[in-house]
Amino acid sequence: MFISKIANILTQENVARVQKIIEKGKFVDGRISGGNERSKKNLEMVPETEQYIEMVNIVESAVRKSVEFNLTAFPRYMTRPIFSRYDVGMYYSSHVDNPVMDFMSKDHGLRPVGNNYVRSDLSMTLFLNDPDSYDGGELIFEGSVETIKVKSKSGSAILYPTGNRHSVAPITRGVRHAAIFWIQTMFPVEAQRQLVYDARRLMNMIENLTPDSELFHFAQAHFFNLGRILAQV
Repeated sequence: MFISKIANILTQENVARVQKIIEKGKFVDGRISGGNERSKKNLEMVPETEQYIEMVNIVESAVRKSVEFNLTAFPRYMTRPIFSRYDVGMYYSSHVDNPVMDFMSKDHGLRPVGNNYVRSDLSMTLFLNDPDSYDGGELIFEGSVETIKVKSKSGSAILYPTGNRHSVAPITRGVRHAAIFWIQTMFPVEAQRQLVYDARRLMNMIENLTPDSELFHFAQAHFFNLGRILAQV
């Protein structure tokens, strides 16, 4: 499972701004985005409110500018974020997210079929508060060999394949805030995406050792051409 930790998408200044907005935000039952009364107990910020739009302007802008995010996820399309809140006793049990976001949406109106659809190849959880401020709330991935539990510092994110089963452990102290995105990547086959990602890392390593060398230019051409062959755009 290709799980990536992406540090410092948000600056600490932005985290502080986001936390102030969250305090004024309106939250409702998190089942507005999926799950049922047995599997999911959390809250989500009401979309299109003043606070939600202000949060989107900060968070989405930072995500789009993140070089590490873009060259790990290789986004083709991306949903607007959901801002989730987990209070004490709240959780999201083991699940796999919907394969296509906005498919059969109740709010589609009369727009054309397929408009705003995003195939959920990847999910990203962007943590919005300090992990020491709450207990529990780990993002848990269930693998065939091992179980992985993740809790990252505020402003950092975890990017992972949406098709893998995952859960959020119950909160036992404090409050957990996060922004959730779904991404349709240019490289939907995980092995191919990792090849392109590794080619980019190799290029960067060589550039750090021998910048502007023949070896660097060879590695750069390999990265570019591999992406050109495999990208679905």
